[in-house]
Formats: sequence, C-alpha cells, structure tokens
Amino acid sequence: MKTTLAYKRKGDFEGALKFNTHVLTDYENNGDTQGIIMVYTNIGSILCSFSKHKESLEYLDKAKKEMNNINSPFLTGNLYNEYGRNYTRLGLFGQSNIAFNKAEHYIRKVSNEKQRKFLLFYNYSWKCTNFIRTKDADSLHSMKKKMLDVMPGTLTYTRIADGFIDKNIHLDSAEYYMNKAVLNFNTASITDKAIAFFSYGDLYNTKGDKRKALEYYLKTVDIFEQTKNKPALLTAYDTISNVYKSLHEIKKSNEYLRQYTVLNDSLDKNEKEAVNLAVNKLVELNYEDKGQERRVFYLIVVIILIVFVGLIYFNRKVYKRNKLKKDRLIRKKTVEVETLKLKVNDSFEEVIHLMENRNPLFLKRFKEVYPEFYEKLIEHTPDLTYHDVKFSAYLRLNLTNKEICKYESISLRGAETKRYRLKKKLKLPQHVDLQKWILEL
Repeated sequence: MKTTLAYKRKGDFEGALKFNTHVLTDYENNGDTQGIIMVYTNIGSILCSFSKHKESLEYLDKAKKEMNNINSPFLTGNLYNEYGRNYTRLGLFGQSNIAFNKAEHYIRKVSNEKQRKFLLFYNYSWKCTNFIRTKDADSLHSMKKKMLDVMPGTLTYTRIADGFIDKNIHLDSAEYYMNKAVLNFNTASITDKAIAFFSYGDLYNTKGDKRKALEYYLKTVDIFEQTKNKPALLTAYDTISNVYKSLHEIKKSNEYLRQYTVLNDSLDKNEKEAVNLAVNKLVELNYEDKGQERRVFYLIVVIILIVFVGLIYFNRKVYKRNKLKKDRLIRKKTVEVETLKLKVNDSFEEVIHLMENRNPLFLKRFKEVYPEFYEKLIEHTPDLTYHDVKFSAYLRLNLTNKEICKYESISLRGAETKRYRLKKKLKLPQHVDLQKWILEL
C-alpha cells in the first residue's frame, strides 16, 4: 500500500497501475488472499482516477468476492471507501454516502491508529465532495470539522477556505486558510495541491481579479492533465471558459468550451454502463444483512413489474381500438391526456420525490410512469444516451434550466449546453422550441 501511495502522491497513476499488476502475480502464486484483495482494491482505485468506472467497479467486486473468508476491518473499510468514491464520481451521491457510512463502520475497528486516521480522512474528504454537490451545508460543516480533527493539512484547510469563498464572506479568512494549505504542501499529494490551486483561483475570481484567477486555474489544468483526472478537468475547462467570457475574450472562451464539450461527451459514453452497474448495486448496499427488508424490496419490484405489464397491455389495447377510427389523432390525444392525469394522480409525486432525492432509480421509474413518451422519444432518435434520456425527462417534467442545475449539480452554462446538444441530436429545426416539442411528444 505504501508504494502505491507513493506513486499516487506524485501523480504517477500509470506507474501505480503497472506496480500493482506486477505484484498481483506474486500474491496469486503465493496464495496471499489479503494481498490479492489489496491489489484488486488498488487497481479499482486507479481505474476510478482514469474515469474507467465500469472496470473499476469490476475489480472492486473481485476484491469483495475474495473477502468472504477474510475478517479485516482495514481491507473492508478501504474497499467500501473506493465504492463510495466511484459513486461520487458518477454523481450517485446518496449511494456514495451509503458506501462511505459502511466503510466508516469498519474503519473505526482498525487497530493501527495511522491506518485508521488515513482511511477516515479519505472517507471524510470524499463525503465533503458529496455534501458540496448536494448543497447540504450542515453535513458539510460537520465533515470539515472531522477532517480537521483527524488530519489537518492542505486539503482540510482548502475545504475550510472554500466555505468562505462559496458564500463570498470573510475572504480574509479564506486567504488565511489558503496560506495554511500552501504551508503544508511538503506533505500534500499532487492532487491536493491542484485542488488548492483551484480554490486560489476561486478566491481571486470572487475578488474580481480575473487574470490572477486564470493563473491558478491554468496551473490546475496542467496537473489534472498530467494525472488524467477527467472530472476535475471538466470543471476546470468550464470555469476557465466562463472567466475568459467575462473578460470578453470570446476566442479563448470558446476554445475551452470546446474542450469541455469533447471531454463531457467522452465521459457520457464511458459512464453509461458504469452507472447501470452502480445502480444495480444499490439494493446490495441498502439491504445487505437485512433479509426481511430485502424480501420486501423484491415484493415491491414484482408488484411494479406486474403493474407495468398491465399498463403495456392496456395501452396496446387502447391503441388498436383508436387506430380504427377516423378521428384517431384527436382520440389518441384524449387518451394520452386521461392517461397522464391518472399517472399524475398515482405516480407523479413519487417520480418527483425520486428526482429531488437524486435517487438513481428516478429514470427507471419515469420510464414506467411515462412509457409512451419514452417509446416515442427512442423511436424518434434511437441512439440517445442515458444522460440524454434523463435530461429529456427533466424537460418533460417542465423543469427550468435553474432547476435542472440544482438536480444535476452543474452550472447554468452546463444546462444550456446540454439543452443545445440534445436539440441538435434530435435534429430539430432551429425555429422549434425544444421544451415545447418534448411536452407535445
């Protein structure tokens, strides 16, 4: 583990991957199960850093399978920490917190104080990211205090400074903590330094010194390109594009916007399978060691499937009957309105609740409640991605860009970009209003 950490601290994730791949053979030849578990978890962590979440989760599953006959709070806590980190990077914040809570349960049983503090700090720092994204101020404040108690350092002081910067208050205090963060650079990893540089950029941006902010943002880009941290690069490109736009340097702004769009498209494609895989694990994390609740869940799934099949049968019957009539279009619209009313009465609040809680089952339930809409959408454009369909669902629910930003944890520019790309993918004429087209589909 120490050698892997040394590679990571320097940002040499490819070196860390080669090292773990090499020692895995030795552990397998010697039948060292604990060593195999550690390496599988390390490889899963490194692949997560490369945004290869599907492959990462597969290696973590291998590690978990090997854990069946091993009782090690350290290995178990470390494993669930990496599950949580994957889910955070995939935007599944609720699921991530479940994994991190499970990890913390085991980490507190680790007898080695140094290992326990390291794993707890790792756990708390990623929980901070979750609470920032979900705008849970109280939990975020509590987590920063825990980080400070366990391991004060560059990342801890940066997170504290972020709190002042985000609220645009006590910027002198923010600068004080950022200076403390820099004083701890000698013990910080290259990633922690990049995060600190980005926060320095935010500080100067908030103060109105755009040029100074760009200096720090561009330092961040250099590091994240070196470590191949694609999600962090995505945020950096978007931020830099907005800063150049505020300086009226449109050419530079568009250059970084293009980089943002290309990278975002690649992440959308790579994350689709990983999100599906992660969602399938939600039941396992929620109901592990809870047999009775698991049986209740399966019963609910069966009931939902029965209702879904019944709805399909009913809809097909209605469609065939209306097809024989001359006023098919009018009657079809009438049926849709009545069906929509029925669904709103029975299921609309449930769908909204899932959306507001960022539940990964939101889109699945939406498709069940609005099967006609989903079928027409896919029939119109079969190659829509998971994220395209999810964004279409938001529009179907008549959400504004501002509301979409809240549930997707993206900037207003990000929501506008997604709206533009979806309209382009649907091949709609320029004069057609996307949201009106979606609502009338």
